[in-house]
Amino acid sequence: MLRFYAMPPLPLIEPNTALFLDFDGTLADLAPRPELVQVEPELVGTLRLLYDRLEGALAIVSGRPIIELDHFLQPLCLPAAGIHGAELRAGGAHIEMKPAPGLEPLIPALEALVRRHPGLRLERKSVAVAIHYRQAPELEGLVHAAVADILRDATGLEGMRGKMVVEIKPVGINKGDAITAFMNMPPFAGRGPVFAGDDVTDEAGFAVIRKLGGIGVLVGQRDTMATVSVTGPAALRCWLHRSARALDGAAGFAPMLASTSTTRS
Repeated sequence: MLRFYAMPPLPLIEPNTALFLDFDGTLADLAPRPELVQVEPELVGTLRLLYDRLEGALAIVSGRPIIELDHFLQPLCLPAAGIHGAELRAGGAHIEMKPAPGLEPLIPALEALVRRHPGLRLERKSVAVAIHYRQAPELEGLVHAAVADILRDATGLEGMRGKMVVEIKPVGINKGDAITAFMNMPPFAGRGPVFAGDDVTDEAGFAVIRKLGGIGVLVGQRDTMATVSVTGPAALRCWLHRSARALDGAAGFAPMLASTSTTRS
C-alpha cells in the first residue's frame, strides 16, 4: 500500500550499495519538452566517481531510450534500463530489446490525435510511444480516454500513466523487473539496493527495493512505497555529490590504514 508521512533522513551511499537512478525529475529537472532537459555539469563527474567506487554497481533506470541517456550523460556509458526495462544494457555496448508487437498500426491514430490538439506531443521510442500533455494539462482526461480507446483491440501492449504523459509499451514491462534483473547479475548481486525516482512509474521499482530490504528514495512528495524522500532533483544531486566525496575519501583512507597496520606489525 502506498503511504505518505514524515520519512527518516537519507543516509549517504555505502561501498556495498547497488545504486539505481531514474533520470527525468530525479537526476535532471523536468523541462517543458524532453529534449530540453539540462544536465548539471558536475553530475557526470559525480556519476563516474560513484560508478568507480561502487565497482560498477550503478545503473540508470528510466523511461527514456538508452541512446538518449547516453547522449545526456556523455561520455559515460553506464549500465542502464531504458523504456522502463524494455531495453537493458548490463555492460559494454550491447542493448537487449524486448519486442513491441502491434505498435505500428496504432501510430496513425495517435498522430491524428496530436494534430487535432497542438498542445500534445508524440514521442516515438524504439519499442514504445508516449503522448505528452505537459503543455496542455487540461487535456489529461481526453488523452487517457483516447489511449484507452486506441488500445481496446491491441494485444501485447498496455498504457502507463506518468507525469503529464501516457505511454504505450509492451505488456508487463516495468522498472521493478529491470532492477530485479540487475540484482541477479554481477556486480549488483549481493549488494544493498538503493533506487531513486520521482514518478508513479517508479513505484514498481520501490516495491522491489522494499522486498529486497533496500532503500527507496522518492524525489518529491506524494503517496509512495519509497522509504525516504528528498525535496527535489537538486537535493538528490547534492546527496549524490556528498556520497561520492565520502566514498572517494574512504577509498583513499583505506590504503593509509593498511600501510599503518603493516608498519606497526
